Amino acid sequence: MKQSINRNNRSNRSNRSNPYTVSVYPIQQEPGVWFATYLIAEYKNGSEYIVANVSLRHATHGTEAQAKQAARRAAESAAAGMRLQ
Repeated sequence: MKQSINRNNRSNRSNRSNPYTVSVYPIQQEPGVWFATYLIAEYKNGSEYIVANVSLRHATHGTEAQAKQAARRAAESAAAGMRLQ
């Protein structure tokens, strides 16, 4: 039982030190052509603020999964840069 309490405390601390979350949305432009968008949100003072809303139309993919993966990588990279500031 002690271990689960410690695990919960650790995850709560990591959420406080990382206020950014990433959301990825694949969009089908036409059959077989996918691109993605992503949002980066910051949680501050009990509110959510959208700090980035990016569309990756320049990079199309053959599947929904590929579009999601590309957007996730781009969004996580952008969010990592924000965390360092």
